[in-house]
Amino acid sequence: MSDYQFDVALIGSGPYACFTALLLAEQNMSVGLIIPENSQPFDSFLSSLSACWPTLNDPPTRADVAHGHDVALYLNDFCSKGVHFFQDKLLPLVGDSDNWLASKCLRIGLKDFEKEELVTAQKLGFSLQKTAQDGVYLENEKALLCIDKILLQKNIINALNKLKVTVISSKAINLKETQNKCFIELNNKKTIESEVVVLGNGLDIAKLIAKFEKYLIPMSDCLYEYEAQTDKKIQIEPLSFRASNGHICGTFIQDENKVTLRISGPRFLLPGAGAGVNLTETKIPDKTFINVEKFQQEIVFPIFAKELKYASLNDFTNTFKFNLATIKILADCYPCDELPLLGEYGKLGRVLGNTGWLATGFPAGAWAAKITTDLILNEKSPDLHPRLRPRRLQTAFIKKHED
Repeated sequence: MSDYQFDVALIGSGPYACFTALLLAEQNMSVGLIIPENSQPFDSFLSSLSACWPTLNDPPTRADVAHGHDVALYLNDFCSKGVHFFQDKLLPLVGDSDNWLASKCLRIGLKDFEKEELVTAQKLGFSLQKTAQDGVYLENEKALLCIDKILLQKNIINALNKLKVTVISSKAINLKETQNKCFIELNNKKTIESEVVVLGNGLDIAKLIAKFEKYLIPMSDCLYEYEAQTDKKIQIEPLSFRASNGHICGTFIQDENKVTLRISGPRFLLPGAGAGVNLTETKIPDKTFINVEKFQQEIVFPIFAKELKYASLNDFTNTFKFNLATIKILADCYPCDELPLLGEYGKLGRVLGNTGWLATGFPAGAWAAKITTDLILNEKSPDLHPRLRPRRLQTAFIKKHED
């Protein structure tokens, strides 16, 4: 006899897992959410740029070359659909609509080859508008920036409780799929029985399903948060940007009399360029952190100064006497071929999952949650592209119901 019985059990605590849990619970399904020990749902969001990006982080030209124009356009639109679904459906569901600001979103080429990528991306129809500045493009869709991350997490947890999602703090150590049920063994010696299991964390997928361990590799990044006090009478428009190569992202947002400048990356200054090295388990020399901060202040700060209409970098830094409030190292997994995986992960149609949305897990997680809910309720989804299905495992569940 299992200790818990659910219609659906989800493993993960990030946006995708929480959003899927909310959508399924809203349909009166019994839902269990397994999150890491000593944590809360949505903890990972607290260590992020707090942004809902309108497009993928990686340059769209890479997807175009690797997977073809049709797939590249689909991936490009995936996040924009996620932003709208998040804003129109999920924010009202959790009561957090007033906690977000729309921000213009820039795509910037720092080197000649990056600028060329952006020129090509615009010609291929990837949602970019050329600005008057060399190498600076504007995304067609705006990004959404969270004002208060703690408030969002509180509202997510309240919504999970209100919809009677059972949150279990433990680690899944074994997963078994049968014709009729799925069984999850936890390291607290308890077991879960459910009709369907949804895997929402790449690190967990790699550990629970051996076949994925070969090509779900760690991807590491860093987050620096700079804060400064300002006169709340002076209203400053929020701003977000990403470098063409996706290695650097930044947001600037004002909340009352405080401004926060968040910068992620550059990953290429981290060991192994951030790929294949789980930096949460690796000793990082102090020199690395110094070099990252130096790069940000010499290369990234001037971007914000210019876009926010300051006469010079000195004018910008003298206006906002920034204090480096937070330095964090982040780790996730992504497919080694960089094509996200979404859909069936087992052999019998009872194990679904999602991974691989590098640095855009928030908007992509929202849209992927919608697709996963479709799959569970209807056994298919019109919004799932066939290339995003796991390619190296059996896909009896989806193929059986294709039209």
